Amino acid sequence: MKYYLGIDGGGTTTVAAVSDENGNILLKQAGKSINFYSVGMDAARFNLENVLVEIDAVSGIKEFESAFIGCSALDGEADEELVGKLCGGIVKAKKIRMNSDVYIALKSVGEAECPCVAVCGTGSMAVAEDKQGNIRISGGWGHIVGDEGSAYSIAVNALKCCCRMCDRGEETPLLSSANRFFGVENFRDATDIIYSSQTTKDILAGFAKNVGELAEDGDADALEIIRTEAKAFSRTVLDLLDGCDVLGLYGGVFRHNELFTSVFSAEIKEKYPTVCIKLLDTPAEEGALILARKL
Repeated sequence: MKYYLGIDGGGTTTVAAVSDENGNILLKQAGKSINFYSVGMDAARFNLENVLVEIDAVSGIKEFESAFIGCSALDGEADEELVGKLCGGIVKAKKIRMNSDVYIALKSVGEAECPCVAVCGTGSMAVAEDKQGNIRISGGWGHIVGDEGSAYSIAVNALKCCCRMCDRGEETPLLSSANRFFGVENFRDATDIIYSSQTTKDILAGFAKNVGELAEDGDADALEIIRTEAKAFSRTVLDLLDGCDVLGLYGGVFRHNELFTSVFSAEIKEKYPTVCIKLLDTPAEEGALILARKL
């Protein structure tokens, strides 16, 4: 029996799926991030190895015919050297390919002549494919200079808002939520936590959930942040949509924040009223499996 490995390596979570040669999915296993820009190469390799060790423990499967890895650290296909740095001695497969996590999500759209996928999770990025199979990307610049609309961007802009509120001596639902998130009574005491080396990008991004919940409750500050971020990311995606018939939405921000998705979709529809916008039903790791079986 031949086995295939597909991995979706997002900014916070890695999900691996294993299938047989007939395409039947045998198991899935989650683990920590393999984004080597965020966590470092050593930690990324450690996290990847842990996922494969768990797969072996559950199924006894150690080797694969081929493997395809989508990684949020990438915005295109990885060369052999980079594949070796991350996977060498860990992923035992005859063929291994790596590309962005958005690319494997693109393969999860289904039947579409010219698909586009927008991903909004810890980070953000979009990718489109034309009739000739040419790939175009937009966004994916990372949390320092880009990632508009991402959970990280939502969280950081909300925290900046909290800084201004604290300076003015205001007491607001957003500031109170931030204090609870960091376990402090005074927001200034959160500074050491925010800038600690132990507070990784995905931890800060977790505050976006609080912002989304406040927006759902009608908090004006949270509503403004969510709307601003949704519109900002729509501009990233609009650059790719000319000629596309389907726009697939993927990632935790789209799936768990209805307001963000609604505002984003309205911005897209204003310029491209005929494009079909839908949440992806097929997880990205299954898109990676489709690619793995084609190697």
